[in-house]
Amino acid sequence: MRKAAWMAAASFAVIVSVTGCGGDGGAPEKRPEAGASTAGAGKPAQAPAKGTLVQRATGSWKSIGTPGDDTLDTLTVADGKVTSRGAKLSCTGTLVPGGEKDGKETASLTLTCEGGKDGGRGLGHLTVKPDGSALVLDWDGPEGGWGGPVDSYRRA
Repeated sequence: MRKAAWMAAASFAVIVSVTGCGGDGGAPEKRPEAGASTAGAGKPAQAPAKGTLVQRATGSWKSIGTPGDDTLDTLTVADGKVTSRGAKLSCTGTLVPGGEKDGKETASLTLTCEGGKDGGRGLGHLTVKPDGSALVLDWDGPEGGWGGPVDSYRRA
């Protein structure tokens, strides 16, 4: 029994030290100084943080998830029209503004994909980070199901 407890404690210590407890050391986030130029820094262009939800979503996006057969690896939004592609999916759709919910603007998306398969997505609900740097689509999944995937993107 003592040997099992010792092994469990040792395993836990190794796991905690390898993962670093998930903390950032309490270090504040580094920001460029006022007036400093970030042009040419290799970062993708940011959309303005102002405008409607659909306007903030406009642009090209790249998935932060691991590519797979049912993933949408790229997403392009232009004038509310959406084009999305993955390894085996090629889809189009339109963002539909939905008014406000809990004081926040909403928009939804239904994709039409070649071959009729959308990777179990159904109706998607759009969220864009206030600074316009990240976009999330939370999918309802097939009707009568338990929900669908969540697709997360950063600007391409």
